[in-house]
Amino acid sequence: MISLTNKQIANLITVEECVPVIEELFKNIENTQMPPKVYMNIPNGDFRSMPAVVGNTAGIKWCGLNIREEGKIHIFAKILINDTISGDLLAIMDGELITAIRTAAVTGVATKYMAPEGSRVAAFVGCGVQTPNQIKAVCAVRDVERVNVFDLDRERMLGICRDMQDYKVEIHPCLDLEDCVGNADIVTTLTPARGDGYLEHCMLKDTCHVNAVGADAKGKREVRQSVLEGVDLIVYDEWEQCSHSGEIQYGSNTTMVPLATVVAGNGEHEGRQTLFDATGLAIEDVATARYIYDKIRNNIMCG
Repeated sequence: MISLTNKQIANLITVEECVPVIEELFKNIENTQMPPKVYMNIPNGDFRSMPAVVGNTAGIKWCGLNIREEGKIHIFAKILINDTISGDLLAIMDGELITAIRTAAVTGVATKYMAPEGSRVAAFVGCGVQTPNQIKAVCAVRDVERVNVFDLDRERMLGICRDMQDYKVEIHPCLDLEDCVGNADIVTTLTPARGDGYLEHCMLKDTCHVNAVGADAKGKREVRQSVLEGVDLIVYDEWEQCSHSGEIQYGSNTTMVPLATVVAGNGEHEGRQTLFDATGLAIEDVATARYIYDKIRNNIMCG
């Protein structure tokens, strides 16, 4: 049985490496099982139980989100995976980094299949711990020439720019939301916003793709109804979760299809306004954890 910390995992997988892992997962969605995510609310956050089966791997992620007194968001998680044939426990892994990497990777997959081919400008709203990985995922699948970032916390926004100053694409801090998304071909929202949301349809280019990542629980919302009704197509990671905790919990008359259908190539989804509603799936955690486990085992045997 293998036990891995976040620090060890950081040396075993990158966001760019995880994108094809998640892409393959959605190509073979019929080989998965995933009961609904279980939420248990606490006054300053929540706990979540996320079980799944992917091929010959069963696993579960136990995680939580805690908002501290100073307003900082603390996320914690553990992932366990078992072999379904032997029943053996294969690994226990810290789940925070895996969550961040696979969350970005699925954004990369959606962007690969849905964003305009000639996309050159990518905007990211919210400059938390997720943002660097999300930038890497989008830039891995499109030839982005400019990255815009915006956050209400200016110091946090400038911190992202400093931390990624040596990245292959220059990161530009923006004065406001409209400045950030107005010229963007790809818009990714990464905030814990609630209420009525903040992203309006009139802010978007006529041809663009939106990755709505922040809304992953009931009551969370980043995009306003004008976006849900104004885009041509909404793609969701999984109906049960998105309809209860994603952006589409608020309803829309826009055509909606699962990401697995898009990845399978059933329909053309480029060159118009599209939105990907991501809530984060246990199958993504299990697939990523199994990939890491197999990589270690293969290295041991080859060594």
